[in-house]
Amino acid sequence: MPLSINAATSGSIHAIMENLVASPPASLPFPVKGMSKRRWMVDTDAGPIVQLECLDAPGQAIVFATTARDGSGPLRAAFTTMLLLEDTIANSMHPYGVFSGEATITIYRFVDLTDATEDSIASGLAEFAHVAAAALAKRGIGLPGALLEDEREIA
Repeated sequence: MPLSINAATSGSIHAIMENLVASPPASLPFPVKGMSKRRWMVDTDAGPIVQLECLDAPGQAIVFATTARDGSGPLRAAFTTMLLLEDTIANSMHPYGVFSGEATITIYRFVDLTDATEDSIASGLAEFAHVAAAALAKRGIGLPGALLEDEREIA
């Protein structure tokens, strides 16, 4: 199931995310952590750190995973922070995009949160973690547990 999560108001997405932080469903094998009032992350043992960051447009967010090119591991920085630090431009592909800086590489996807549920967000984050790990591994970024056999493309 592709990540196509959709929350009517920013208040409802915050309530959903705070509930996921307090009590993640069994379908989400890793905890959700609040990073700010607009950004949450899931830190998986076997792959990238996946973050969900609300945008200024109502009901819009970005889900992304950033990791260091040198193999030192995933990063927790916000999406825009990484764009500015690396002085790079993100390439948008459908449904996923990639931006490749000198020191990091990020896989991302814009999502509509208009009709989000806890289950749709949990399953979307779990799937994105797998897709991001496989996409990064194909680019030579070794993350523990990444399945190189995954033939899904991000373009």
